[in-house]
Amino acid sequence: MSKRTTIRDVAAAAGVSVTAVSLVLNNRPSRVSEERRRIILDAAERLHYVPNQVARTLVTQRSMLLALIMPDVQNLFFAALAKRIEDECRQAGYSLIIANTSDSRMAESEIIRRLSARGVDGMFLIAAGESCANVDALRSDVSECRCPVLFVDRLIDLDWCDGVGIDNRAGGRMAAQFLLECGHRRIACVSGDTRIGNAYERRDGFLEALRNAIAEDPVAVVEGDYRFEGGYDAADAVLESGATAVFCCNDLMAMGLMQRMHERGLAVPADLSVIGYDGIAERFGFGNPLTTIGQKIGWLAHESAMIMLDRIDHSGSDDFRHVTLPPELIRRGTVRII
Repeated sequence: MSKRTTIRDVAAAAGVSVTAVSLVLNNRPSRVSEERRRIILDAAERLHYVPNQVARTLVTQRSMLLALIMPDVQNLFFAALAKRIEDECRQAGYSLIIANTSDSRMAESEIIRRLSARGVDGMFLIAAGESCANVDALRSDVSECRCPVLFVDRLIDLDWCDGVGIDNRAGGRMAAQFLLECGHRRIACVSGDTRIGNAYERRDGFLEALRNAIAEDPVAVVEGDYRFEGGYDAADAVLESGATAVFCCNDLMAMGLMQRMHERGLAVPADLSVIGYDGIAERFGFGNPLTTIGQKIGWLAHESAMIMLDRIDHSGSDDFRHVTLPPELIRRGTVRII
């Protein structure tokens, strides 16, 4: 086994003191000249020096670890969001631990306690569906954390915590208005689990826009579960309703619905126009280019990371920040004008 390069090795190679190397590599104020600084950094790179994180944690009281707790790692939206949050964390010098709750309140509570005890510097939390319906228990868990917690995407009552999400109600309205502009009047909706805040906000924004424009409800509203199977299972009820268009409250359900249509020998958008929500279908190369309401995943990840890093630096503040980002209409090939 090769010997691990130490800070003393770097100091010897650069011809400087161990203290000078420590100050430079930890980016701390010092009187080290720019020339000596470059020599030290070159030596560290040449020797493949990797800092001892355990020792650094003892000095800085930071683990340089962040955690992302999410309800479903198989959900493509959450997978894409996790990748972008990890990118943001890495650029800031942090490693990211990703934990899956399977949308379970019990699992989420256990994971929060375990990661807090492990000493992570902060947690990004996409709340489990069960927690959205039991906010008091979730708040109790968060209050016992030894680190900042920031809610992402699924925003609930947040006068006690930071949060970053998308304006889901506006996204639902946007979907309805686009379908109406394309001439559709017999419109169906496949919602997510309405215990989850963003699910009922998308659905309610959609219903509000329909009622304001044509004073009518959808011809069918079917509750799904944000999974491919939810859209697949909802497809027959939507088709039998006589709808000419359907709003699926996420792209996965839209893809499931289109799969069932294909099995029945039906085409999109000739037989039914489909609009989704999230903007992830094309990112992963699935099926027809899907008309959808995009969530600007990169923006969501960046804002979340910036607020988290600021919170870590100012952990004593109770001035919680809540950022709601606008969605965007992405026009592709699954909605026709009638």
